[in-house]
Parts: sequence; C-alpha cells; structure tokens
Amino acid sequence: MNPIDYLRIEIKSYFSESCELLLSSIYAQNRQFNFYFKITDNYPFLLYLNWDGEYDRFTLKCLEFNNPERLNQLIADYPEKGAKSFNEGQPKLTVSFICYGENKLSVIDLKGISHVDVHSGDISGVKLMECVDPGRIG
Repeated sequence: MNPIDYLRIEIKSYFSESCELLLSSIYAQNRQFNFYFKITDNYPFLLYLNWDGEYDRFTLKCLEFNNPERLNQLIADYPEKGAKSFNEGQPKLTVSFICYGENKLSVIDLKGISHVDVHSGDISGVKLMECVDPGRIG
C-alpha cells in the first residue's frame, strides 16, 4: 500500500466519523498533494494532510476555526474554491514526519502542545492520530 493511502486509511479509522473532502472536477487535472478531513459534524477542527510530492515526507495539521458554523460554510465552498477556503484556520498542532511503511512513522518536527509522546523513534499511525486529536491537544 502506498503511504498516502495508508495515512488516509489511518485517519478514517481513528476518526471514525470523519470524511475526506473532495474537490470538484475543475481541479481533476491538478496533482493533489493536500488532503482535508472533516473530523465530525459541528466541530470547529479540520485535519490537513500534506505530502511534499517527493519521497515519503508528510505534514499533518489539526486546524482550528472560529466556530463550527463557519467551518461548515468553508467546507461547502471547498469543492469550487479549493484549499484557499481553509486559509483562516489556525494550526493547533502540526507534525512533520516520514512514513517508512505501515506503522513505521518517524517524527521530524512538532509544533504545538501535545500530551502524546511522539519523539521516541518510530511511532504507529494510531499514535500519530492521537497526537493531532483535538480532544487530546493541550
């Protein structure tokens, strides 16, 4: 399984009510390196997964918005407007990492306060999801 598919599956498994946001067909010709996930309804947080396009380096962010209603409007605008819809989201936690394979992730950088220790060598996909879980972020 390629790293992008693995990480998308991990997000959807850990955040069981989540859904991946999809762009309209006008963006179909562009290579997509950014993936957005609504965690659950009426929740002011969104997950952002970025692949740098080379190797297996990724960034996973938990973005916070002013309120759930505003985020719902931005989500509705996303298919036609693209990623710029989410520019007002503030990173609550950002993890940069390398994906060596399933459950073999190595954290490069962490910005924000997490109550999950991710600095101890290889970590699992579940531990990465716990790190960016808004309910667990300090």
